[in-house]
Amino acid sequence: MIKCNVSACGIIVSSAVEKQNKEGGKFLAFTIIVPIEGKDKSVKELHIGVTAEGDQTTAANYQAGRRVTVHGNLFIKKVEENLYFNLRSEGAIEQNDSSLPDRLEGVMEFKGKIGNKGIETMTSKKGTSFKVFSAFSSDKDGENRAFTWVKFIVGKPLDINVNAGEYVEVHGDMQLDVYKNKLQIGCRTTSVSHWDLKANT
Repeated sequence: MIKCNVSACGIIVSSAVEKQNKEGGKFLAFTIIVPIEGKDKSVKELHIGVTAEGDQTTAANYQAGRRVTVHGNLFIKKVEENLYFNLRSEGAIEQNDSSLPDRLEGVMEFKGKIGNKGIETMTSKKGTSFKVFSAFSSDKDGENRAFTWVKFIVGKPLDINVNAGEYVEVHGDMQLDVYKNKLQIGCRTTSVSHWDLKANT
């Protein structure tokens, strides 16, 4: 599971439409685009599906072409080779001036499995020691599973008592980068703990 509490500012590319949940409650759904620029200057446009409170009487507030800022929980899920970004809005959605820059920032809650390399200690160009590890979250679609990898950087001294192949819960600041038009998901870690997978199945 990858859940991020975020603020996202982007342009609406598909106007809001009224939908209905299983309980019969009404809500609005629309899509925004947020471009992410990588260190190599390549750009990846993220299509983020937004769900928000409202119905057809308020749908006109969220027409294609408008710039908005949405706060809420962003869920990142992979189906086959495609990443999906679904943002459940919480609180008021802000209507923005066209001059406001695009952004997607927030904090991450991750639950998944550490890769085979485990925890590695690295040294920065300035001689500072830090730890890195990669872990993946698993998503099931019918009989198929897909895996989303996240790179974690631990700059602060943390008591990390986890190893390769173990399940962990990680919290920290979400970091998104693009390299050769491919999105890379990262996290500047603030806490790492064991995650009991069996207790959640």
